[in-house]
Amino acid sequence: MRKTCPRCGQSARERRARCRRCGYRYPEQASPKPAGLAMGAGFPLFVTGTLILLVGELSTALNAIAAVMVVVGAVLFFDPR
Repeated sequence: MRKTCPRCGQSARERRARCRRCGYRYPEQASPKPAGLAMGAGFPLFVTGTLILLVGELSTALNAIAAVMVVVGAVLFFDPR
């Protein structure tokens, strides 16, 4: 089967994700957004920083680094992209 681009009218195969002529993205072929930094870096940074902070009696510098890890991890995890 073939489908027609609503922008330029070019005919394309059914499995095509974009129109070759104008670049229109066909919504039925749009894939979900990959997790990317959220699960790759954000969550581990957040958890590791939280665990370091929960340990307790550590140096001030290490506590500051852990706090930065928690904040950066939360920002990456809740990235609105």
